[in-house]
Amino acid sequence: MSSACRPARTRRGSALLLVLVLTLGFAALAMSAIYLTSSGGILLRLHERERDFRYAAEQALQQAKSRVNRDVAFQQTIPETAYVRLDSGRVLTDAAGLEVPRSRVNTYVGYTGDTVGRFGQFVTIISTAYDAGGTRNVRRLDLTAESFSRFAMFTNTWPSGLAYGTGEFIRGRSHSNGNWASAGSPGPTYYDTVSAVGSVSGTANYSGITPMSGAAVIPFPTVAKLAALPGYATQGGLNFTPVSGNSARATDGAGANVSGTTAAQATRGSRVEFVTLDAANDGALGEEDGFIRVFDLAIGMDTARLRADLVGSPVALTDPILQNQCGAMFTIAGRQEFFPIASMKQAWVKSRIQTSTYPTVTVAQSNTYDANTRAGVVAIASLPTARCFPAGSPYLLLTERLVDATNCGLTAPNPSNGAPYTWAAGPLCGAETRYGGQDSTFTPNPRTCLVIVSNATGRCGGTAVTLGAWRVAPTSIQLTAVPASLRQEAERTYLHPLTKPYNLLSKGVIHFTSGPVFTNGTLRGFVTLYVLGRVGLIDDLTYDQNPVSSICRNFLGIIGRDDIMITNNAMNRPKSINTSGAAYLMGTPHYTLHGITMSLTGTVGVESYAGNLQTSPSITCGAGNTTSGGCINQTGGVIEQVISATYAGSGTGLRENRTVDPCQKTNRRPPFFPQTGRFLDNKYYELDPVNIETPEQIRALFNSLRGRSG
Repeated sequence: MSSACRPARTRRGSALLLVLVLTLGFAALAMSAIYLTSSGGILLRLHERERDFRYAAEQALQQAKSRVNRDVAFQQTIPETAYVRLDSGRVLTDAAGLEVPRSRVNTYVGYTGDTVGRFGQFVTIISTAYDAGGTRNVRRLDLTAESFSRFAMFTNTWPSGLAYGTGEFIRGRSHSNGNWASAGSPGPTYYDTVSAVGSVSGTANYSGITPMSGAAVIPFPTVAKLAALPGYATQGGLNFTPVSGNSARATDGAGANVSGTTAAQATRGSRVEFVTLDAANDGALGEEDGFIRVFDLAIGMDTARLRADLVGSPVALTDPILQNQCGAMFTIAGRQEFFPIASMKQAWVKSRIQTSTYPTVTVAQSNTYDANTRAGVVAIASLPTARCFPAGSPYLLLTERLVDATNCGLTAPNPSNGAPYTWAAGPLCGAETRYGGQDSTFTPNPRTCLVIVSNATGRCGGTAVTLGAWRVAPTSIQLTAVPASLRQEAERTYLHPLTKPYNLLSKGVIHFTSGPVFTNGTLRGFVTLYVLGRVGLIDDLTYDQNPVSSICRNFLGIIGRDDIMITNNAMNRPKSINTSGAAYLMGTPHYTLHGITMSLTGTVGVESYAGNLQTSPSITCGAGNTTSGGCINQTGGVIEQVISATYAGSGTGLRENRTVDPCQKTNRRPPFFPQTGRFLDNKYYELDPVNIETPEQIRALFNSLRGRSG
């Protein structure tokens, strides 16, 4: 029998479930798309809002930067130790002129970095963009404040007919707020940018640098701009009033004129000398080893004695400056000793200089060094180490430490009356004390007379009179001791420290309330010398080490309200002696200066630049360029109200050979040296808005960006 067929089982609802699953899936996809679209829109709007805030903050920065650079009046409203609020809730517009929606900005401007004037100073701009919900975006821009100390040459005006000439070199940035002219063939050489508000013209070698005509004016500083400097000097005990005034010429007891001038009256003045001394005796000259000494002429003495001028042409053999302040250096037992012309007749001097290793001196030669004859004086002036010193110099021991016969000047160097003896001439002054002037033979209160040079006694022709005095430093900054191997104890209280630890309140500023003030010496440290008057550069003024090889070890700024001049004295320019004919330079050829010089109302130049006295062989500056003083070898720069000539043709003046100090290429400057008012981008930051919400937070941020005030 056959099998039967069974019917299939019915599946109820499966299609419905599939439809439901697909429907839900598509719905979910749709919802996801909706949510993604919504989220994308929200993110897009958030990014747009963030962009608006960022745009507003950055726009506010740039507008503030433009205001800082262009608005001199606004610059002067920015406080040194606080900040100014430039914008408060300002609405900005975009490139299309439309308001940036729902955004407001606050902008703050203040000085940061070094606010004590020595290191780089900045202007910091902070802008905050915000809405009703609070601060949303904060930007910070630091602008470097440009100092005038960066220029190798800067002049506010350029007189017509003046030009740089062949054989002159400027190795640094140069600018004129007038024109700039060069002349000659091949003309001067410039190694960095030369710019002028007017035209740059003439023949010159620019060493691949393109000169810039039509440059923007850089505002020149004023006396008012530097009003804070005297106060800074006072804090460190370095604010001085120089002696001044005219009076009858001083004469010694025999009636001889020892004032230094042949004019009817003598003019008093002061000199500041830079001194380095290893005060800790640790074998190294640290910044703390920089000092100054200040010397004041007595009534009746003339500034010719500070300058070491040789009066007249030719100079008389009896001139007290020639006899007492000029002579020659001799290296004896490894140390340099100076013997003035007036001392050369003495037998012990002749014997001592015969032990010199440089220059070497025979018995016959020593006998020719006679202070009483032109031939003798010329023989001394012809020595390779012949030179003069300004009044008060420790090297002038033999003609300024006039002592009595009791103590040889060891405890009381300057008797008030009587006929004093010169050094080592008294009965109790044995041979062991007989030596020439050295850097350590400091005399606090020098005296002067006209020494009898017709015999070997070394005595004065009359009673000695006061020449001047060194100023005692304030008790609070006096050294407690000096190394006996380097200095005499008598000098200790006359040294004015320039920095810590001996001068805790010093800000590196030295100020003189008037001029003229004369200066020379060797600097260690960072210093600005500010004189409300004229400054005379009487002898080389250098750093303790060559600035080219010692980057930013020292930095000097000299600011004079009036002219700053290389003096026409016996140390810088040759002079003829007794009769016309050959001239002798009682110093070293060429003037060497390390530092930045600035004349606020006058020029930085050369006295009597057209003078044509020459030595034989003549002094040259560069190949074939004869001068009467050589080169101005300056490492640093010149900033002046008006540029002036330094020579007037062959055989005259001094020619310029200026080199930039490596320190000028950094953001360093001499303390509180004036700034140009131009600010350059330095650094740019984005700040966390959480930390820049309140005025207290703004104040704290600016305070944290400033250097200490001590």
